[in-house]
Amino acid sequence: MLCIGAFLLSGCSATESVLVPDPSPIVEEVTDTEDLPERTKSVTGYYASWMKGAWLEMDLSVYDRMVFFSTTSASDGSLLERNGWPHAWVSLLARTDSLDIPVVPSLALLDADSIRTLFSSMESIDRLIASSLQLIEESKGQGLHLDIEYFEVASDTVRSHFQHFTDSLAQTVEIDWPSAHLSMFVPAFDYGGLYDLAKIHPRYDELIVQGYDLHWQTGPRAGPVSPISGWGDDNWQRVLDRYLDAGVSPDRITMSVPYFGYEWPVETAYPGSPTRGDGLIVTFGSVDPLVLPQYQISAQDRIRDYGSLRDDESGSPYYTFEDSTGVWQGWYEDDVSLRHKYQFVLDRGLGGVATFPIGYDQGQLDPLLLDAFGHPRRHKR
Repeated sequence: MLCIGAFLLSGCSATESVLVPDPSPIVEEVTDTEDLPERTKSVTGYYASWMKGAWLEMDLSVYDRMVFFSTTSASDGSLLERNGWPHAWVSLLARTDSLDIPVVPSLALLDADSIRTLFSSMESIDRLIASSLQLIEESKGQGLHLDIEYFEVASDTVRSHFQHFTDSLAQTVEIDWPSAHLSMFVPAFDYGGLYDLAKIHPRYDELIVQGYDLHWQTGPRAGPVSPISGWGDDNWQRVLDRYLDAGVSPDRITMSVPYFGYEWPVETAYPGSPTRGDGLIVTFGSVDPLVLPQYQISAQDRIRDYGSLRDDESGSPYYTFEDSTGVWQGWYEDDVSLRHKYQFVLDRGLGGVATFPIGYDQGQLDPLLLDAFGHPRRHKR
């Protein structure tokens, strides 16, 4: 299963990502929120480096916190790729600072071989801790988001060393950066056994749970990317049950929601059809090709051409069409299915939601966040 890593591998180069335009904002932030209740849940947004200066045309005020995606680590624990963080993003950081929105860097480890090598060496782990602390310092103490995705069976050594890393980092942050926000991306189903949910250090304020890729880009069958129910055990209800059964407090859980989907070549138009190859990434809205030339299929364009259906089990929308190569199925999330997910978060007493990535909706789903969760608890400076 591929998660955020699929986007990182297909994102822009470091050179492209640091070309950030003039800081003057184009879009005004939401100001008419008097009729909305004050927010009691956290709304986090991932800002992907390959979106470059697209933030200039976004209303960032709907978010309580943002995660810069991403910096990466080498197999020896040193920082490998910064994607311009933080120096190329000073205009973005100035804008978010004016809105009182903290931005924390994400430290991503997505390659299985590198993860296995790194967590087999205490020297590398010590270096990774130092790299993590450096990122927190560069964020001016705002915090750090860990995104370590390992979908192989973890050896006892890798598992214990990973636990040592997360514990040691948390303990050091508690002393050196007591107000820093620590969060961690955690998988829907940890088949490899890397994470011991009952032992995740309490200093990690927020566990951002994988709420998507329950049908994934290279998977054998097409289906809802983020089903809230149905489809066997591959749905939000079962994912949440796994965390609650492990003793994780509901208010510590943030569910991640996708502003993207997949369009698969399939054998039939029936939901769940076997795929004929890898899926293509579909954004919810039409993103400027100068910003995102690699992803130019949008769900909105497709449903204008082919219409939209809704899956009864999951509540997720999809479309089908046929061309000279055969039948295709596209699955995505829209305002109806996302509204149900946001209500799920409220009903279950969870901590909040995290959207991935900001901008793939072209701002069209912002009002839904405000309607569901109210206005942020802050004031402009």
